[in-house]
Order: sequence, then C-alpha cells, then structure tokens
Amino acid sequence: MNVTNILDTTLSIRISTNGFCFCSYSPSQPDSLRYHFHPTEDDKSLAVNLRKAIDSCPLVNKDDTQQVKVIIETTEYTVIPAEYDNKKDYKVYYRCCFPKSDSNIEIIPNRLTAQGFTVIFPVERGVYEVLQSLGEVTYYTPASILMGYMTRKPFPEENYMLAYIQQEYSLLIPVREGKIGLTNIFRSKSQEDHLFYMLSIWKEQGFSQTEDTLYLCGNKSVEEMQLLISRFIKNRKRINPNELFPATLLNRIEGIPFDLQALILCE
Repeated sequence: MNVTNILDTTLSIRISTNGFCFCSYSPSQPDSLRYHFHPTEDDKSLAVNLRKAIDSCPLVNKDDTQQVKVIIETTEYTVIPAEYDNKKDYKVYYRCCFPKSDSNIEIIPNRLTAQGFTVIFPVERGVYEVLQSLGEVTYYTPASILMGYMTRKPFPEENYMLAYIQQEYSLLIPVREGKIGLTNIFRSKSQEDHLFYMLSIWKEQGFSQTEDTLYLCGNKSVEEMQLLISRFIKNRKRINPNELFPATLLNRIEGIPFDLQALILCE
C-alpha cells in the first residue's frame, strides 16, 4: 500500500464495557474494510483494557498516519441547541442532566450542523488519555451517528421513528414532518422493556398506528421485536446492514455494530 492510501485510511474504534470494535477502511478502496473485535477483561479497568487492545490490534498504525474516529457507547448524553453551544457551559449542562455521574470524565461535544444542535457526552478520563495517544481523534456517540445517518440517508416518510435496539438499552429517535425530534434512551434489560419504551414514545409523539412507520435496527433481537410490536404498529421496517455495504465485504465480516457501519457509510 502506498503512502496516499495509508493517509486515506480511517481507523474507527467503538468503545463499550463489553469490548472494543476496530474497523479500518479506505473510501478510495471499497474492498479495504477490515474488522477486529477485542473483548474486555472484568478484572481490569476500561482504560487498561483499551491500552491492551490498541497494543495488540493489527489495524492500528503506530506512526499516527490514520485518521481516528471513536464511538463512545453511553446512555449519558444530552442535546444542546446550536444557539446555546458554548464550550464553557458544557459541564454545567451535563451536570444538570446527570448530577450523580462520575466526576473523572471529559465532556466531549459532537456538533451536528445540519440538525442545528450539539450532542455532549462523557468519556472516562483514563480512556480519553489512552485515545489521545493515537493523535487527533474525532468522537461520536451512537445517538449522534444515527441522527447524522438519518439526515444523510433521508427516509421516504415524513413521520417515523428509528428504534436502535441493544442488549442493555433502547435508543429512540422520532421524526415529524421530516425534522428530528427529541431523542430518548432508556436502559432496557428485556424485550418487554424495549417494547414498553417504544410504544410509550410512539404514543407520546402522536404517531399513527396505521399510517406512520417504525424503523428498527440493532442486535439480533430486532427480528423478535418486529414480531412483538406487529400487534401495535402496522408499518414496521428493519434496516438491513446487508444493503449498506458491498456483499463481498459482508460475506467476509460479521458482527459489525450498526452505528459503526453508519459512521463508515456517512464518511
């Protein structure tokens, strides 16, 4: 690979307490996608786990020639309208929403210019310091990625809701008259939890059971959720990752989280 291709390569890292996803990709080389998953060890801190994962990952260039993008999986984020986006106020906004959160954190902004707001979220300070050793890093959270994806890949309906289902939470993004509304995230331990929160937000937003559409994406439980919710919402569509990337890549790589795929798709 020549120098130009190396500089064109983006390393995307998804960080969660369950493990780290590394994905290397060059837009100029559609067949270049490489994926690596590194599980965490329960007896070590997240920062120590991350350092070990980075040191052992074959996709990480040690010479700082890669662009680095990092997804922080967290349920603690808040949205600030663009007119109130002031870095000096981030800690105040965050503490108002999450007064009991850990104090040993960095507050990170992710500006969504097209939507007119900024998402702020925490990064554990030890994790932040490890990531800064990789050079200049751009940070995201699943909520900001999916809102960006919905803007870049407009859906045909004016009124709909995107439900991102994960093992421990539901992320729900309503859209009315083509505009993204207030996103909601809930800790969900069971299918009944996911169903309850989806129907609650659906009703709160005034969506129609027969006219509006629910889009679902996320982990393997999405198929079961489609069946569960069929009694309540007529129009249900699953966002299939197989439609987002060339089949040659998907046939070779399994297990890439949808928000990581969406981040690559929107590059």
